[in-house]
Amino acid sequence: MLVCSVSIRPQRHTVTADVVEVAEALDNPGSGTLFVTLADNPGNARDLLDAFLGQQMVEAANATDTLDALSAHPASLLEEISAAVAVQDASLNAATVWATFDPAMSSSVTLSGGNLIATNTGKVPANQGASVASVNARSSGKYYFEATFITITGGANLGVGIGTTTSTYSGLGGSATTGNNGLGSGTIWANGASTGISIGAYSNGQVAGVAVDLTNRKIWFRHSPSGNWNNNASYNPATNTGGITIPSGAMVPFVTFGGSGGQANNVVAADFGASAFSGAVPSGFMPGWPIGLGGTVTETATAVSTEDATTAPATVPRDGMIATAMINSDGTVRQANADGTMVNL
Repeated sequence: MLVCSVSIRPQRHTVTADVVEVAEALDNPGSGTLFVTLADNPGNARDLLDAFLGQQMVEAANATDTLDALSAHPASLLEEISAAVAVQDASLNAATVWATFDPAMSSSVTLSGGNLIATNTGKVPANQGASVASVNARSSGKYYFEATFITITGGANLGVGIGTTTSTYSGLGGSATTGNNGLGSGTIWANGASTGISIGAYSNGQVAGVAVDLTNRKIWFRHSPSGNWNNNASYNPATNTGGITIPSGAMVPFVTFGGSGGQANNVVAADFGASAFSGAVPSGFMPGWPIGLGGTVTETATAVSTEDATTAPATVPRDGMIATAMINSDGTVRQANADGTMVNL
């Protein structure tokens, strides 16, 4: 009898078929397997491994919603930082120190009301006035301030405007030499000559609004709160339309008295930002004339790294300072104070 030994060869599969089979098994597991349904197609080997171990993977919507796909920090992390920065901005803005008239710069004038109210003391000399300290002169930026003509007794040189730190009150009041002056008569003068523009004479209690754009070297005057800028309804500081040219040099606000027909006891009160204005501040202009490091705060909050929120602080640039926000392990935010202490936000 003939006996034959027969070996059965294993079934052959192509590599492509194996890959397809594995992929189908991952995306469509049956009951009783180790796999769980993926929320979205896995994007990398780490996702595949997590799926094999039975962990539900949810794809992040975008980079700003999560700092790390494996992080336990909430998706609202950046929003929390932004809100904290906004609170800091509000506090900083409230703490801004605004300018006043400098007693050392005044001439034949009595200052009162926290050095914001100027009263001239006589008919002569022509060089009567008060100004902000020269250390607070500005050569760029946009600023808005107001001046109230509390009492007008007379004098051709009565006015309010801006001038260089070397300007004289007689020069500014007479023809706005090296500056710009809106006189109590309503006529606007610039750099030694009349502009031919008049916004109408002021009377007791009326307010002058002054918008100063030192970036574009333009200035606007109006009867606040609703008068036309430079006596033209189409002129607008916010759009840099219809401004009067400002001479070169760093500028400070001032008030002038005296001159032809001068009378004592004219009273002008300035508002450089410490009190509410009677009129709306033009868009893009700082509400006042700040001193020192005061200025517009630009709110930005950007994580240094998106890989590990526990070690990556968010630095917040602002005028003259850097604020730092650190992320706690539970996802909350803490701030580094100037004295080195930390406080949870």
